Amino acid sequence: MDDCGRMRADTSANIYESMLTSDAFALLTTKQQILYVFCKAQYYGKRKPEKDFPEVEQMQGAELFYLNWAAVQQYRLYKPSMDKNFYQDMKALCDHGLIEKVASGKGRRQKSIYRFSDRWKTWQLPEG
Repeated sequence: MDDCGRMRADTSANIYESMLTSDAFALLTTKQQILYVFCKAQYYGKRKPEKDFPEVEQMQGAELFYLNWAAVQQYRLYKPSMDKNFYQDMKALCDHGLIEKVASGKGRRQKSIYRFSDRWKTWQLPEG
């Protein structure tokens, strides 16, 4: 169901084998990997930032998506008291080059805006 109570079309979350076998993805925790799948589920059939910000050039493109703590709770990946874990896991996805944070909504209690990234293709394990 969407935010208005209408039945929403089912979506899929495709991940390429090259990503599955990359160091950037393999070195994430299992929960972080599953969170990425939930991020991919935002790619189709969800409201996009480009519709809400048609005049803002950096908000254009299908690779952008909304996600916040309230939205991710519907997936039941985290217990209600685990919001810090969610934000740490999203940071890990950014650090590993799978997504980029475009705009944070955390302080305003709004959905944050992210962009899918291909930086994971050149990601290397930090030294030290």
